[in-house]
Amino acid sequence: MSQQFIKLLLPLPDLFQIQMSSDEEPNVFPVIPGRHDTPCSVCRKKTTLHSKRRRRFRHGHAWNIGVLWIELDVPRQRCFSFDLTFVYDYGLGLVRTSTEVFRIGIAERCHGRTISDVARENGLPYTTVERWFYRYASVETEKHTTDVLVDEYATRKRHHYATISLDAESGRLLSIVPGRDVTAALQGIAGDIRSVVSDFEPAMAKAVAHVFPDAKHVLDCFHLIQFFTDALRRRRRFLNEAKWIVNTKLDSFFEVSLFVLFRRQVS
Repeated sequence: MSQQFIKLLLPLPDLFQIQMSSDEEPNVFPVIPGRHDTPCSVCRKKTTLHSKRRRRFRHGHAWNIGVLWIELDVPRQRCFSFDLTFVYDYGLGLVRTSTEVFRIGIAERCHGRTISDVARENGLPYTTVERWFYRYASVETEKHTTDVLVDEYATRKRHHYATISLDAESGRLLSIVPGRDVTAALQGIAGDIRSVVSDFEPAMAKAVAHVFPDAKHVLDCFHLIQFFTDALRRRRRFLNEAKWIVNTKLDSFFEVSLFVLFRRQVS
């Protein structure tokens, strides 16, 4: 029963036998591969074991537990036909300290959340999670994109610009073109586009209407709140200046009145 539960948390081929973790390291599960032949990746002929090294890899994640590791012997095989050696990863996609299953799982957890939150939750660098997300984000997400976010940004302020389009739901990169050609950035997007989110620039609205005439053009909340905040700040500044002018004039009026009354009393 415990083996079945562990295999649900740590999906591995039937080739592997998973052992229970120790009390000192409850997140580390030793894995023992069964006996099998390892073919050469070039000639597909049988190879022999050259050396092996015990290593640990991130392979899963459990709620309230954190990252789950597997520990196994990674063999280096030798092919005598081509006189070469290579590392055999058992089809797990072993790269540095993680398996492909773990990297795909991290990429899936980024959907609907910020990359920084996922990186902080799993104790990973932001750039690493960002690279995995753009590497393993599902191709089906791109094909079924329905809501698009388009915007321009400066690669060098006041000199060089680029236009980027993203999937508004998952944040997946759809296209990026140099310059401020919004039409070119939108034309490369496939799918049944229902809405396009952009800022308040008239060029954006014109490009959206040209490329996706049936889609809704949505003004993004960020610029809307920014414009509202700027207008409110200008209004408050105007009221404060007007109040200062009124108070100054009233103070001057009272000073003149007191001076006139004082002169009359003296005379």
